[in-house]
Amino acid sequence: MEIVITEIRGDTESVIILRKRIETELDKGNTVKIQLLQPGVMYKQDGIYHTVVEFMNEWIGKPVSFMSNLVPLAEVKVPFEYSNDMFFSGPKLYQKNKKCIELASKLKSVEQKDTNKYWDLLLGEASNNKDILHNAITNHSVLDKTFLTYFGKDTTKGYWSDDVVRPKKHTAETLGPLANRFNTQIRCSDLFDPAIYNSTHYTAMIETTIHNDFAMFSEKEAKPIIAQRPFIIFGVKDQLKAFKSLGFKTFDSVIDESYDVIDDKVQRWNKALDSMMTLTEKDPIEVYATLKDVLAYNKDHFENSEWKRCLTWDSYQ
Repeated sequence: MEIVITEIRGDTESVIILRKRIETELDKGNTVKIQLLQPGVMYKQDGIYHTVVEFMNEWIGKPVSFMSNLVPLAEVKVPFEYSNDMFFSGPKLYQKNKKCIELASKLKSVEQKDTNKYWDLLLGEASNNKDILHNAITNHSVLDKTFLTYFGKDTTKGYWSDDVVRPKKHTAETLGPLANRFNTQIRCSDLFDPAIYNSTHYTAMIETTIHNDFAMFSEKEAKPIIAQRPFIIFGVKDQLKAFKSLGFKTFDSVIDESYDVIDDKVQRWNKALDSMMTLTEKDPIEVYATLKDVLAYNKDHFENSEWKRCLTWDSYQ
């Protein structure tokens, strides 16, 4: 019998419990499939932090498989499938939810915009990595061209428009049945703000968990994909390579994406900031004309492709 176990937390305590559950089912002669809803699993063992890839590899040779919204960058030695959980509610969120459809309808075309800001960079909850990026951009010339927020550092700033719902404690909290406008699976962070998108041209984002063992993708990438906006990711080395392994296209025809192969995180992110600045020197109308087919392809691929497929280490390589 195959037993499916869903794990949502992905911290040290939950990993200990999950390990025991797997062992119990194996002792019963069952096969086990683990659905990791938190791709950035990090847990402490013997005083050392380990990653989701290391946890998966504990089960080599045993009837245990995994599914999660991550792309391994280190070798995975057990069966693994990729699941598109960028939106918990599913990839068709902006096709099916009335409020999301309404938000999308308010987006202006590049020709309609009148703005001196090119990028939006919306930093959510505070973290060491976000502190590093925040410090880097505040000392970079692209800052003047960027709509920058840091919710974790300034929770009083009212930068959400009336079109969306301001989070109370953290940006990933679910919205609940607010006047029946939202599906309870929808998070504040799933909603793009038309006011912000209409006052900028491009999006930059940083992922929540950054580790060389894996690349993760979330609503941070999903929103500009749906809105058909070019973007830059402050992530791990080979983050864009991982993105392309999922069937997406990137924006190297207009953005210098050489930052993706730089080993050192600080150097990589500063190079990405340079790429952001360089793009501000190009006409946005021409940029969007060049990327028209790529942006349309990515949106269609995100919403209409079959995502639950095998992504083996060999296929990624």
